[in-house]
Amino acid sequence: MADFFYIGMDLCPDFTQLSYYNDIRREPESVSQLNNKETYLMPNILFYSNETEHWYVGSEASEARFNEDGIVVDGIFENLSSTEKKLIGGKEYTYRDFFVMLVRLHIDSFLYRYEAAVIRKLVISVPDYDPEVFRLLSDLYKSLGVEKDVITITSHLDSGLFYIFNQQQELWNNSVALFDYSSDGLHYYRIDIARNKKPEAITVTHEDYSSQMSLAEYGNDIYQMDVDFTKIVEYEMKKAYISAVYLTGIGFSNKWMNKSTGVLCQGGRRAFVGQNIYTKGACYRAVGGDYRDFYERFFVDTAENVLFDVGISLEDEKDTFVPITTGGQQWYNTRGGIQVILDDTDKLTIIYRNRLSGEEKRETVRIHGIPKRPNKTTKLSIHVEFDSPVEGAVIIRDLGFGKLFPTTNKIYRKEFSV
Repeated sequence: MADFFYIGMDLCPDFTQLSYYNDIRREPESVSQLNNKETYLMPNILFYSNETEHWYVGSEASEARFNEDGIVVDGIFENLSSTEKKLIGGKEYTYRDFFVMLVRLHIDSFLYRYEAAVIRKLVISVPDYDPEVFRLLSDLYKSLGVEKDVITITSHLDSGLFYIFNQQQELWNNSVALFDYSSDGLHYYRIDIARNKKPEAITVTHEDYSSQMSLAEYGNDIYQMDVDFTKIVEYEMKKAYISAVYLTGIGFSNKWMNKSTGVLCQGGRRAFVGQNIYTKGACYRAVGGDYRDFYERFFVDTAENVLFDVGISLEDEKDTFVPITTGGQQWYNTRGGIQVILDDTDKLTIIYRNRLSGEEKRETVRIHGIPKRPNKTTKLSIHVEFDSPVEGAVIIRDLGFGKLFPTTNKIYRKEFSV
């Protein structure tokens, strides 16, 4: 009997973390390294053993490189744009090949622990949108041998929200703070909930403190790091009533917070430190179901999310709006399509409707170049895709109408900026 897994992956340049949904505990559980149960951070390196002709990943690669003759491959993220090819074990590889292998082997190293493991859903969380990373991850399903919709790619921020809003509600009755102190510096996110509006909205305010606090800058001067972080905490905590504070990133992995801890916990405020917030949030997203409730209840307003619906008007007496895509998700995960049959018209009215304000923008698209056909015998497909949270395109295709009126294969592309 197969074991079905919902998996969350936090994929960063230096390390990867995995978690799976534990049905008994009804919560995500982090996956530790096989040879080191104390850590969940799996280094992003590969090692090819000339002795066994086998590839190793993560901590196993780190261990094998000192015990066997072979080749180490690292810096994979940094070299994705490189055209360099490496001949290893009689086969040529690009860094794109290494990237796909790295991700697949991280996942396989977990699945191999079970006799008949099957991925039901895999959500991969990455720090920021990178077109090359997304392109490679979008094709990962082929390498893993799963259906395309089994894999979803999301962001650290989205995963953080899924984690936070699947904790006890008393922790997010008011605003919530998230500090992310990674190798590129400190970033702060304040999550506010507007319950007095319809729809209820979650808004995220981002402050970039990377120029003021970076790990390389401090070196071993943890005292000054604590002093500087305390000042930032004091400044940000005055802006809103914070129920809970979450701290993540390798910058918080060592014990240097002395003075700042007292400020974080003032007034009974709860503070939590964890390196696995994003992987567990991705796992909650993978499970879906009850864990999506807050997205059904709240409209999520972040810098990476689309804030408006895109659709068409049926041009009837009620001016009925038919949505093609709905706002509230990251722009790179927002897409949709419908089919329509034209009724005594060669025009479409495209509507862009703001989910928070209700404001609308309308554009009329005239369909040129289609042969004259009887009424209701022209079928069109309409798809929407995004290039950013405010930019994208409406793609209209002539589908004809069966064998009687073959398609012209004409495609119309209407770009928009809202």
